Amino acid sequence: MANWAVFARPARVATIAGVALAAMAARLDARQPPAEGAGASTAAAPEGAALTGADWKLERIVLADGKQYQGLVKSESPRRIEFVEVHRPRGKPMFLVVRSIDREQVKRLDRLTPAEQAELTARLDQHKHRTLIEAARMEDLDLASARRGGELVWQYRGSWFDLESTADEAMTRRSIVRLEQIFSAYRQVLPPRSVNEARLTIRIFGASDQYQRALTELGLSIRNPAVYLQDKNLILAGSNLNQFDAELDEVGRQHKKIRDRLDQLVAEAPARIKGLHEELKKNGIPAAERQKIVMAEQKKWEEQRRTARRQITTLERRNLARFNDVAGKMFRRLAHEAFHAYLEDQVYPRSAYDVPRWLNEGLAQTFEAGIIEADTLRIDTPNLPALSRLQDDLRGESPLGLRALLEAGSETYLTGHAGDASATRAYYYSWGLAYYLAFEQGVLDSPEFEAYLDPAMSSRPAVARFEKLVGMPLDEFEPKWREAMLALKVAP
Repeated sequence: MANWAVFARPARVATIAGVALAAMAARLDARQPPAEGAGASTAAAPEGAALTGADWKLERIVLADGKQYQGLVKSESPRRIEFVEVHRPRGKPMFLVVRSIDREQVKRLDRLTPAEQAELTARLDQHKHRTLIEAARMEDLDLASARRGGELVWQYRGSWFDLESTADEAMTRRSIVRLEQIFSAYRQVLPPRSVNEARLTIRIFGASDQYQRALTELGLSIRNPAVYLQDKNLILAGSNLNQFDAELDEVGRQHKKIRDRLDQLVAEAPARIKGLHEELKKNGIPAAERQKIVMAEQKKWEEQRRTARRQITTLERRNLARFNDVAGKMFRRLAHEAFHAYLEDQVYPRSAYDVPRWLNEGLAQTFEAGIIEADTLRIDTPNLPALSRLQDDLRGESPLGLRALLEAGSETYLTGHAGDASATRAYYYSWGLAYYLAFEQGVLDSPEFEAYLDPAMSSRPAVARFEKLVGMPLDEFEPKWREAMLALKVAP
């Protein structure tokens, strides 16, 4: 293998969807669900932990019966308050509920300052119009195209990265928009500390065989669906997006046939009803009987229209679910590898810091499981599939010891080199340890963490170095960590 650092996501590690990036060191205790009706978590962060950007400042209404809602006053009159309730359930996208509340029911109303109200209004507007905003961003992108080896390649040069893609134009544009959201969010969570003069390049492949050929050309023999090559400042991500596009085309043809039939039914209905009525009259059918027959035919045609609409809705939902599955996997891979690149390029470059591999991979898995809302990243739930795998292993007969994890080299994380089982196991243990330190201990924003990353520490034994970070012997730390991981809920 060529002599460069490779950061690759494991081929079999499952992750949850989506990313609004917001806060790195707050304690978000998944063992305690928010109170009923609460719009955002109000749990206090442990001493030393940074406040989370996911905890938006919200207005609050408390009713006489004890119910309370958090959100924003939309409008008010002497008799009623129109209130937009903000729900941000853990690990799920935000949604809004508009409530009309009688003033006589209000016991208390906590308002934001005008500046805070304006900020919240802008965020909610962006959320409500996110589809239109994303579509406009996609249209505004300046893409170039070229032919390379008989394949069409889309090219883009942005503020934070250059991108080449053999996926179709729409998916390429969508991927660029999502990547720019991701990098913008990363900058909010972990402000840049340095700049890498070598620009990051991202290559997206619309067919898995294209991706495999690129890996072979680079001398890589791995089975990971995406990889970050640190020395080349290059991300490669493979998929079967082009095959998916062909599936979408077929769905689109079915959709068009059904919609054309529906349009035809709607257009023909008045003339058919009129013709039926005249035919019945011509045949001497009494008026009352004619009316019954016409109404029966109208009901039949209405049922045909409803059936067509249901078929269209079913196709649209199936199409959306399939798209979310295929595109979601791609975006999660990109978010994971983009975190490695961002950490190296703008936060903790290896020329000045030594970030152990377990920590780098653990944080990348934490960030890839985020949800993007209004260009911020919410990381308010554990990476649920990783947590499930970790808990199963911890309850097994031979759980992995943290000593082995801390002492593992980079080769452990290369699925194609070390083998699927060991690599996958190292990944979800790395996630669990990084998540615990970030959210349960709040150490990632501490002087001890800065000292832990000092290159001078790399010569020390891995366990001794870690013990200095957490301020206790590993034998004392590990039982507490295991207990905390087993106490987390797998369901959001």
